[in-house]
Amino acid sequence: MIAIDLDGTLLNTESQIPEENKAAIKRALDADMLVAISTGRATFDVKSLVGNDLDIPIIASNGGTVHDYGYELLNKVTFEKELAKEIAASLIEQDVYFEVYTETELLSPYNGEEKLKAELDKVSSANPDESMEQLWIGAMSQFKQSGIRFVPDIEHIFTEESTIFKILCFSFDLENLAKAYKTVNEDNRIAVTSSGEHIIEILPKKSGKGYAVSMLAEKYNISKEDVYAVGDSPNDISMFEVAGNGVAMENAMTELMEIATHVTKSNDDFGVAYFLDKLIAGEQDELRRVEEGV
Repeated sequence: MIAIDLDGTLLNTESQIPEENKAAIKRALDADMLVAISTGRATFDVKSLVGNDLDIPIIASNGGTVHDYGYELLNKVTFEKELAKEIAASLIEQDVYFEVYTETELLSPYNGEEKLKAELDKVSSANPDESMEQLWIGAMSQFKQSGIRFVPDIEHIFTEESTIFKILCFSFDLENLAKAYKTVNEDNRIAVTSSGEHIIEILPKKSGKGYAVSMLAEKYNISKEDVYAVGDSPNDISMFEVAGNGVAMENAMTELMEIATHVTKSNDDFGVAYFLDKLIAGEQDELRRVEEGV
């Protein structure tokens, strides 16, 4: 079984799945391997990226939902509405941009692009010699996601109909983001992770990629030593911990490199395809081992 992250892993820096990676997944499926997407993105966003030519299990919202082949729902872990509302109110008070992941949309009580542009201008003024282009590209990837919608105020998010899987915060103001992280991380009713320096992801306590990967492996009677997790960010740590093999992208963050067993090429060098073809050929041990230096 291979569980593959999306951003920074299967996707390139343009937030697209290269044909090389998609073709390699099909080769792995033809070799009777179970390939699953495991991402912090919402399920409907994943479906729009993957398209209709790949019928594979999808772990979305960092384990908030688990869908099997044929898009059959296996499990979902949701926030208690009052708890989510309490967290959102705290984030608004701290002036942090955030999105609420529901079953059908990504909702935010902010004009996100305008707010983040103001933050970036402030950062740029304090660091005139630093290029802000890559930072802005990262921010804009948030607004390229399928289903994002800005709402007038917080009350429009927490309706009786809404099912909430995750709250994601994004900010260029790292000091303010750190304060928000400290506040939410002290709450033992939730779990907090990250997919990048400017992001914190707030989840129900029993959510997480690791739990979802274990569920799929158990369903298909796949032992831990035959599970491979491929990723690049701290929110992939939980699935690296339950997999017998953790494959970090060359562009992976330090926290993930420290617990990975192997390293593949970067997301812009089709690192997923490179790894999958090595695995199909039985040559996965030819991948660079972390302990040998990366």
